[in-house]
Amino acid sequence: MFSEGSLLRNRSFLFVWVAGLCVMLGFSMFFLSVSWFIVDVLKQQAVLGIVLMSMSIPRVIMMIYGGVLADKVRKSLIMFVTNLMQVGIMVALIILFLNGWLNMTSLIVIALIFGFLDAFFFPAVSSMIPIIVREDQLQRANSLFQGSTELMFIIGPLIAGILLTIGDFTLTFSASAFLIFLSAVFVFPPLINDPKPDRTEDQQSALKDLKVGLRYVRQSQIHRTGTLSIVIVNLFLLGPILISFPILVEALGGTPFELSLFEGGLSVGTFLASILIVIWNVQKQRGKLVFTSLLISFVLFIMFSQFETLPVLVLLAGLTGFVGMFVYLPTVTMVQEKTDKDKLGRVMSLITLAASGFEPIAFGLISILVAMDLPIQTVLALSGVFGLLLSFLLVWKSKGFRQLD
Repeated sequence: MFSEGSLLRNRSFLFVWVAGLCVMLGFSMFFLSVSWFIVDVLKQQAVLGIVLMSMSIPRVIMMIYGGVLADKVRKSLIMFVTNLMQVGIMVALIILFLNGWLNMTSLIVIALIFGFLDAFFFPAVSSMIPIIVREDQLQRANSLFQGSTELMFIIGPLIAGILLTIGDFTLTFSASAFLIFLSAVFVFPPLINDPKPDRTEDQQSALKDLKVGLRYVRQSQIHRTGTLSIVIVNLFLLGPILISFPILVEALGGTPFELSLFEGGLSVGTFLASILIVIWNVQKQRGKLVFTSLLISFVLFIMFSQFETLPVLVLLAGLTGFVGMFVYLPTVTMVQEKTDKDKLGRVMSLITLAASGFEPIAFGLISILVAMDLPIQTVLALSGVFGLLLSFLLVWKSKGFRQLD
C-alpha cells in the first residue's frame, strides 16, 4: 500500500479512485434524469429548485457529523455502506417510476435521503486519500481524483441524454444504480485494506468530537486561512457563477445548447487545471500560489460580469474555473499534510462544507437580488468586487500562509 512505486501502482488508491469515478458518473446521470423528469414529465419547473435544495440542505447539516464518524469508523466501511444504501434508494426510485407512483413528494424524500448519505460519503473519501498514499504523492492523488471526477460531470449528462433518447427513465435510473453499485464493490473494505481508527476516544460524544475539530481548525493558521479561502471562492464566485448561467442564457436569448456550453466550459476549465496540477505536482510556494490564484479568479469573474457575448462568456467561465482550482486543490493538500491522522475526517468535513455548503447560500442571495429587478451582470459584479476585497484582506492578514510551501 505504501510502496515506492508509481501512484497508479497503489492498489488501494486505484480502487478508491475508480469507485469515485463510478459514483460521480452515476450521480451526474441521476441528477440530469431527475431534473428532466420534473421539467418534461411532471411539468413543474418551479419545483426543481425545491428538489435541489432538498438534496443540499441535509448534506450541509450532516456534513460535520459525517467527518466525526469518519474519524471513529473505518472509512472504507462508511463508503461501502453508503453506496449500498444509495443503490437501495435507486431501486425504490425505479419501482416507483414503473408503477406510476413517482411524484414530487417521493422525489423530495429521495433527494433528502441522497443528500443525507452524501454527507457521510464525501468526508470519508477525502480523508481516506491521505491515509492510503504517501505524502509526496498527495498533491497528485488529490488532483487526479478531483479532475477525473469533474470530468464525470461532463460525460454523465451526455450519456444520460443518449440513454433518454434511445430509452426511457428506467434505463437511466438503472444505469445510475449499477454505477453506484460498482462503486460499492470497489470500496469493499478488504479490498481497500485501510487501517481501523484508534478506538480510544470512542466513548467521547459526537458533540465533543466536533468541538475538538473546530478548535483544531481555529487554532491553526493554515487550516483557518485555507478554509476561509475556499469559503470566499464558493460564496462569492462559484455559487454566483453557477446560478447565473441559466439567467444569462435566457437574458441573452440563448438556447439549452448554449446553457450546456456554459456548464461544460466551467467543467473543462476545472478539469484541465486538475490535470496540470497532476503533471506539475507543485510543492514549493503553494501559499503564494493559492493567494495569487484567488485574486486572479475574482478579476476574471468581474470581467465575466461585464460581457454580453456568449462565446466570450463561455471562455471566461472556463478560465475562471481553471484558476479557481489552483485555490482549492493546493489548499486541500496542504491542510491534509498538516492534519493529525485521527482528526482528518473532522477537518476534511469542514473543508468539504466550505467547498459545497456555501453555494446554496449564494444561490439564495443571488435569487433575491435578481427578484429585486437588479440586472444579473450588476449582481455578479457586486459579488466579484466584494469577494476581491475580502481576498485582499485575507492575503494581508495571512502572512504566514503566504510563505508556506
